[in-house]
Amino acid sequence: MKCLRWPAGWLAMIGVACLGGCAAPLAVNNVTDIRSTTGSRGIDVYEAKRRTDPSVPEFAGDQLVEVRTFHNPGGGGEVEMAGASCLLEASGFTATMTTPAKVRVPLYRGQSSTLAVTCQKAGYQKRMITVAPIDATRQARLASGVNGGILGAVIVAGIDAAADNTKNDWRYPVAKVVLEADAPR
Repeated sequence: MKCLRWPAGWLAMIGVACLGGCAAPLAVNNVTDIRSTTGSRGIDVYEAKRRTDPSVPEFAGDQLVEVRTFHNPGGGGEVEMAGASCLLEASGFTATMTTPAKVRVPLYRGQSSTLAVTCQKAGYQKRMITVAPIDATRQARLASGVNGGILGAVIVAGIDAAADNTKNDWRYPVAKVVLEADAPR
């Protein structure tokens, strides 16, 4: 039996080719704070209103949401880029930042607001996306059932249906804004 031997240079080139699309995310050096539109001074934008109105959502903590911008230079896949000016808007608060960024936002479990993120950069078209919160507890529970095959999925779906999901942990995914280059004139 004959063993194939690849020159070390070939192995390095194959490794670089495989990892080429896996560039590390750009570093974020600071955290952007929100500006309340409700008159609140802290991260809980409904704090003052909750004292007089019991229907106001319960504060469940906060999360650092990443806002990242990408472009597609010539069909080679999406590439992250820095320096886009972005505005994040939600019920009760706003924030402005330059990408890449992390923004500290309040969480209100299933009543957390959808985030509208609008970004622009010279040479690119302005783009707006929305980012909805995800029930992280339910997502993890259902994912664990899938690992158990059909029977596991059925059992976990039953458990999920019987569970009190009002206290689940909700999270926002990364706000990924893909900008398109301006049309040439």
